[in-house]
Amino acid sequence: MATKTVKQSPSHLERTTAEPRDDTLHRVKLTHIDPVNPTIRLFQLSPILEPGRKPITFLPGQWLDVHVPGIHKAGGFTITSPPSLLQPPTNYLELAIQKSPLNPPAAWLWQSPESILGTELRIRVGGSFVWPPPLKESEITRVLFIAGGVGINPLMSIVTTLAIQKKEKGKLGFHVKFLYTTRDFEPDVSPSDILFLERLVCVFDALGDEGQFELFLTSGQRERDETEIATLSVTGKQLKVQRRRIYDTDLLDALGPVEERAGTVCYICGVPMMTDEFVEKAKHAMGIDERNVLSEKWW
Repeated sequence: MATKTVKQSPSHLERTTAEPRDDTLHRVKLTHIDPVNPTIRLFQLSPILEPGRKPITFLPGQWLDVHVPGIHKAGGFTITSPPSLLQPPTNYLELAIQKSPLNPPAAWLWQSPESILGTELRIRVGGSFVWPPPLKESEITRVLFIAGGVGINPLMSIVTTLAIQKKEKGKLGFHVKFLYTTRDFEPDVSPSDILFLERLVCVFDALGDEGQFELFLTSGQRERDETEIATLSVTGKQLKVQRRRIYDTDLLDALGPVEERAGTVCYICGVPMMTDEFVEKAKHAMGIDERNVLSEKWW
């Protein structure tokens, strides 16, 4: 009898072979674990200082090869914190990791916190989906972020960096638009269970009139004929929510007026099908320079 062969997805190392990587393997300690919801945890990694070795540095949007004890292959996890948190007094990197029994490094990190806190790990920085973009910052008029599910991770590091930049300089000089789509939550689940939602509301509060955030919640069922508009209370603020997927018209509107799109930079991160769809549409939108459409997929 013939047996069905299950095709294995490429590993993180196989998918990122052509991506740039730091040449240094750094030692870090797992110092904090914070549950976001039943399937996602936040992890803080603190560098172990070694005299004579260069410090860890990274650009917003990069990921880590993470080597955990007893597992040969590294796992790939995106840095969700801005580079500024790697400086004293905070001095840590943050990762948001989804529960995944089929991913050995992720499964190791999903052991009971008591059994792994304080463990030494090895990390290597890599990736090219980063801020700043190829376009000179002085030429940017608009930055559009589109995130699907855990695809929020690299964009969280980037947009937080922009909020810090705004605080330091007083203004960015360009507009930031953020479209975030993720699965809807059950009636008895708090909006705080949506990954980084509270943090994003605070970030866009800091960006003021230079930023705009929109949340789309999908149920996974057949879409309604009409959009359902709801309001959520998040960190004391009322946030409008659209219970539907992101449409092509949302993307085109968010890219800005056609005559201004030469200064638009677009970052897209989500599952492969969603990412490919929006990258294709963004690159072929009138007025867009396709070199300014950047993307990364999460698997």
